[in-house]
Formats: sequence, C-alpha cells, structure tokens
Amino acid sequence: MATAHGVGAGRVRTCRELSPGMDIEARVGGVWHFAGRVLEIHPSMGLFWAESAAGERRIIEFEEYEVHRRASDPAAA
Repeated sequence: MATAHGVGAGRVRTCRELSPGMDIEARVGGVWHFAGRVLEIHPSMGLFWAESAAGERRIIEFEEYEVHRRASDPAAA
C-alpha cells in the first residue's frame, strides 16, 4: 500500500529515507512506543522530530528506536 509520499510501510534505517510529512511508528524491541508525522530531519545527528495526531512532539533517535513507515489509510486521504 502506498502512502502520500508513494512509499509503502516498512522499516526505515536512516534519516535519509525520511521526508517531512511522512507517517512513522517508533518501536523498541518490536514494541510500539510512538506514532506520528515527521516534522524535521537531522541526518548528521541520526534523529528527527515527529508529531503525533494528539499534538505531542517527540525526538526520535535511530540509536534508541526502530523506525517504520506507516501506510496511510486511503479513506483519510
């Protein structure tokens, strides 16, 4: 299934695979911890800012989290 950015769900390993507006999910040991939309990307630091649907902003670091793209719901587009 494609997202608004033309990319399906799946694991993201670096900031270079992200773009602002992309829907992501952050997991630790396979356990869901956060879901939101990418706001700012800082590849040199291996982190990015994301915001949840409830407005919570969080820094996501690749050293701490497994990051996955989320497939958008076509009904929400």
